Amino acid sequence: MDDDEDILDLLKYNLEKEGYEVKTLNGSAKVIRTAKKFCPDLIILDILLPGHNGIELCQKLRSKDRFENTYIFFLTASSNSHQQTVYEEGGDDYIEKMMGIKSLLRRIGAVLKGDFVIRKRITNIQVGNLHLDRHTNSVSFKGNIFKLSKPEFELLFFFAQNPGKDIAIDHLVHSMWGSEPYIAEANVEGYIQSLKKKFGTGIIVQRNPHRYASHF
Repeated sequence: MDDDEDILDLLKYNLEKEGYEVKTLNGSAKVIRTAKKFCPDLIILDILLPGHNGIELCQKLRSKDRFENTYIFFLTASSNSHQQTVYEEGGDDYIEKMMGIKSLLRRIGAVLKGDFVIRKRITNIQVGNLHLDRHTNSVSFKGNIFKLSKPEFELLFFFAQNPGKDIAIDHLVHSMWGSEPYIAEANVEGYIQSLKKKFGTGIIVQRNPHRYASHF
């Protein structure tokens, strides 16, 4: 849902081209009623909307049992100063419009077609001896506390949400960061090597030169 008709038309065209069934709305009034009728697997919201803003709508949707596990992504022109609030109020991912439609399509494809989990509203994950806390970007592993850079933390968080899944390096780039030109596969390879040095080689296993899986 967006308040810009051109963006709505572009989203609808590209999503239907990918095989998705799509409903679009340019205001907040009918969102919950339409969502109840349509039963979507994923909802896309903007922050700035006529009536209730996107964050308020997200809160209302999350208050309904049927939408407790529905993916809610935000596609917005707002600065990333809203990002933490989006996650705290139930949003699963936050994509800036300047990153483009391709970035959004890759994230949607990751969860709806690739069966990967992207839920950044989850603040804590416990997998085996590994505990991640999004509030502090810190990791506890076998009684030791590690402070990670933001990219390292997000990468480990993604692996922790998708344990045992075989993940291609280009998929990691697109699922986590979209299409930003400054995030290259070589950067992600570097983050992986840094994590392996900190936590041991058994946590993230290289399947072949371009694929990885996690074991916790």
